[in-house]
Amino acid sequence: MSFNKIVIEVESVTKEYKMFKKPIDRLFYGLLPHKFKHKVGTFRALNNININIAKGTTVGIVGRNGSGKSTLLQMIAGTLNPSQGKIKVNGRVSALLELGAGFNPEFTGRENVYLNGAILGLSKNEIDKKFNDILEFSEIGEFIDRPVKTYSSGMFVRLAFSVAAFVDPDIMIIDEALSVGDEKFQRKCYNYLESLKEKGCTILFVSHSMRVVEQLCDYAYLLDKSNLVAEGEPKEIIDQYHMLLYSQENAHYQTLNRIKVNDEKVELEKNTLETDFNDLEKDVYIKSVTMLNNKNDESYVYETGDYSKIILTIKSSINVENALVGLRIKTTTGVEVYGTSTFYHNLNVEFKESNEYLISFEQNLNLVQGTYHVSVAIAKEEGKNDMVYFDKLSDFMLFKVEEIPISGTGIANLSSTIKISN
Repeated sequence: MSFNKIVIEVESVTKEYKMFKKPIDRLFYGLLPHKFKHKVGTFRALNNININIAKGTTVGIVGRNGSGKSTLLQMIAGTLNPSQGKIKVNGRVSALLELGAGFNPEFTGRENVYLNGAILGLSKNEIDKKFNDILEFSEIGEFIDRPVKTYSSGMFVRLAFSVAAFVDPDIMIIDEALSVGDEKFQRKCYNYLESLKEKGCTILFVSHSMRVVEQLCDYAYLLDKSNLVAEGEPKEIIDQYHMLLYSQENAHYQTLNRIKVNDEKVELEKNTLETDFNDLEKDVYIKSVTMLNNKNDESYVYETGDYSKIILTIKSSINVENALVGLRIKTTTGVEVYGTSTFYHNLNVEFKESNEYLISFEQNLNLVQGTYHVSVAIAKEEGKNDMVYFDKLSDFMLFKVEEIPISGTGIANLSSTIKISN
């Protein structure tokens, strides 16, 4: 990333925190650090970070929770000091960090406007000139003369953003605070950020909204486990972030599904202590259920519309003709999303004694964002309306669908297009 004028320079910055097993250890360490140093551990929140941000650019910092994003912004804003390395910032910095930072809850909104303006280096006359604009933008009306401890979180962030934005900052730093406000005010804030950007203000922010990062940012950095792992064009960094996010979530869902399998085995073993095992042994049973993505990798996290394949491994100890193998997908609240079986596809399923079979269901997951349960079953029709089940695994497997950006509500994603004409 090469630009003419660098206004934020983060050079080999590391941030560590001392960790104490007991509160009293902190006291002893403060009095006799050499004697009690064995009672102190360290947590590294950031590790050897190097970042250069040019004047007039809008930069996003993305990463999973706990990756060090907020710590980095606090050090750039000057509210934290690095343990190692140095940070150079050129220009007036206005920071909107954690909700409530810099505001005295006992003061009125008006008093806090003047207090924060003074902290940022503005004179009373300068704040007087900006006060009406701040009040109008914040939309809090008569509450401006009430203590901010009586404000809702939405009112709080409206006033905090208004103060931070209207002090003519050279550098604006925002740490996810806008997620507290309502959607209408968020749009208003992002529009104002666009106007600041046009005036040459450098904007640095953390957001979990990848849509906002892609729309607003010129450049992005990706942090993971306290390290800077990538930097570049926003779309490229967002794709890498999603890969990290999905790998973590996929491992989580894999674990949940394996716990489910183990619980089934434990329950079977428990029952065999009370019943003859031969009474429990099934003639036809589902040996395993696996979900694969378009790369044939085991996966339980997808994006809307992604291809997936659910594979059943079925073991048979008898000969069966005209068997039915079915699949059902439900929401976590029990609403059926989709169900199908070999019957609907006019497939004749026959099992032979002592054989093993693979039956796969392939589909595109045109679902909205959410977590879904998979049930599978093997059955045979007996009589006109009777169904005999050889094996049935209800809500046996979990998978998750991510929709970025979210395009609607409900269950199915119909990929609508909207046209406006006059």
